[in-house]
Amino acid sequence: MTRFVALFVALLAGVGVAVWYYRAPAGTEPAPIVRNDDRWLDQLQSRTPKEVEQGTAALEARGTAALPIIRRTLQDTGAPPARRKAALKATAILGARAAEAIPDVAAVLQEPENAPEAALALSFMGSPAVPTLREAVGAENPVVRREALRAIGKLRERASIDPQIVVPILLQGLEDADAAVRGVAVTYLGIVRDAPDKEVAGLIKALADENAEVRQGAAVALAEYGALAEPAVPALKKASADPDEEVRREAGRTLVHLAELKNR
Repeated sequence: MTRFVALFVALLAGVGVAVWYYRAPAGTEPAPIVRNDDRWLDQLQSRTPKEVEQGTAALEARGTAALPIIRRTLQDTGAPPARRKAALKATAILGARAAEAIPDVAAVLQEPENAPEAALALSFMGSPAVPTLREAVGAENPVVRREALRAIGKLRERASIDPQIVVPILLQGLEDADAAVRGVAVTYLGIVRDAPDKEVAGLIKALADENAEVRQGAAVALAEYGALAEPAVPALKKASADPDEEVRREAGRTLVHLAELKNR
């Protein structure tokens, strides 16, 4: 009996300690609660579509409350590469809601291995991302310049960005030392088409670029201007005899397209 009473008293003491621990008075250190509350971040990079969908839903449910985790991950250069890419994807999904993370994404943009994802994320963040991208177009690394220029072109499609800002940047891209950057510039000049006179003049010059892919891209872009590309006809005729087969083909197609428009 004595033994039973002792056990009963010990049990009551244990319960009392537990109650005190979990209902400690104000000012005491709360009990730590461990929750796997950022699993959605890893799900965003999953190869399983269902997990990606779950991660996206979880992110949307959190909204801006997810930004502290996202920002910490972007700032942690020692984090697993896939996890940082997931954080970039998260900012793209949140778009303008993730504007406070622009400085963190901008820092990651300077890392060539992460530049495509960082630039893509910025292209979803609206006009507040323009200064960051405009600065990155002047970066030393050509991969960073290329992706920043591509993102500016995408931003013009997705948001009300002033053409007076975008067109000069794209035209400047035609002068870049890297052919891949010039290639992005001609592509988006064919998409944006905000200042036809200046853009067509730039594309005519690009038809004589030293790089065949840039010349081909310029011929394709000019077709998008329709009758406004008429001043380019002499340069396109010259390009139709280009040493590169792809350039010849695209220049010829654009010439046929312009002729058909003229005869309608």
